[in-house]
Amino acid sequence: MSTTRMVAVSGWRYHKHGSPTKVLQFEKYRLPFDRRSDQVVVKMLAAPVHRHDKSVIEGHYGGSRSKLLSLPAVAGVEGVGVIEEVGSASPVALKEGDFVWINNQSVGTWATHIVTSATNVDVVPNRPDVDIEYLASMSLFLTAHNICHNFVTLQPGDVVLQTGASGAISQICQSYIRARGAKLFQTMQMGRTEAGVLSEFFKLRGAYAVVPYHYARTNYMRRLLSDIPPPKLLLNHTCGPNASQLVKLLGNNGTVVTYGNTTHRPMQIANHDLIQRGIQFKGFFLRNWLEQSTREQRMRIHQQTVESLTISQGHSIFRAQRFKMDSDSAFAFSTAWDAPLASRKPILRMVGEYGEWRKPRHDQAQWNIGRTVWDDLVQQVWESSAVHDDPQSMKYYTPFRDIHSEFLNGKESKQMGLREVFFRRPNAPRNNTDEAKV
Repeated sequence: MSTTRMVAVSGWRYHKHGSPTKVLQFEKYRLPFDRRSDQVVVKMLAAPVHRHDKSVIEGHYGGSRSKLLSLPAVAGVEGVGVIEEVGSASPVALKEGDFVWINNQSVGTWATHIVTSATNVDVVPNRPDVDIEYLASMSLFLTAHNICHNFVTLQPGDVVLQTGASGAISQICQSYIRARGAKLFQTMQMGRTEAGVLSEFFKLRGAYAVVPYHYARTNYMRRLLSDIPPPKLLLNHTCGPNASQLVKLLGNNGTVVTYGNTTHRPMQIANHDLIQRGIQFKGFFLRNWLEQSTREQRMRIHQQTVESLTISQGHSIFRAQRFKMDSDSAFAFSTAWDAPLASRKPILRMVGEYGEWRKPRHDQAQWNIGRTVWDDLVQQVWESSAVHDDPQSMKYYTPFRDIHSEFLNGKESKQMGLREVFFRRPNAPRNNTDEAKV
């Protein structure tokens, strides 16, 4: 057997930094894998599309991260897959068939296969009662766990404020803070058709109250907080003037933890809050935490996350939406980057044994086995062929046209994301009273 394998891959790559609509392209290429090295071959199953993925492609996210990437680079910062082959020099005890999560955000994940060091993957429990979309988004659970447990020790009855209630991390924090017995007040941008439904859903999940951003600037918000202890923690994901208003509602010696900046606007901090009131401002950046944490720390949080997910899939989850990577990626990118009112995290599903997720089949198990055997056979034939791929002929460009113009209400579809448009049903017809009398 040869010591080198050329892994055939299809995925989203970019050869230079810039706008995703100009530099991101779907390609077929090959990756060398040395069976005597410390690398592993991972067959990717799912990968989320985050808002900061766009910043990574543009080259201005995480400080010097863009300088560490070698171009061309595969897009995506995390995902889950299955170990397909392990190098003989692997320092981690991995075996074929293990479910792994990519813990290094410099490794691209929007591809059918990746070849990376064994230290860049963490084994996650493979349980049939845990959806694979949640395992692919472990960074969201790691962030929510850290900002809820590592900055302030919450006691039953404490009050917590948070911006961006519709975000995935905010939805996970609802259950974490509820488990500590604290009361969570969240702010959410209104103007969406499902605002009332989301507000009640978030309250059912653990939020004590969900109010609009402009509500926090009125005296009604102070009346709402008048009969409870002053808030001691503010989880800030939006920044800008809305978060600055919430700082005024914190009690003395309160803590502000910033873990995102979706508005791309700075916060205005008053000298009074820093000097007289002693408000502390802290930040959390997951990439730095991943570099400083040990494998045992991450595995411990993974286990706690999976245990919370198995409670009827309703303890600490977020709203997600699936997209097929080879055909629906344009819709996933639009939902993540161009829909400010979307409340679902887009997840890319790689084509393979999970390719037919759209409609259930009565013989789904047998069909999956057959599809797996066929995909493996095609993979082996492709990799064993002596034909050298021409990079130009193997590129597949996806046109980024105005996909929203095809729907009835293009403006609403762009703001809300695509799911509400896909699943919209017409109003039921009224009964004809004249015919009922006959």
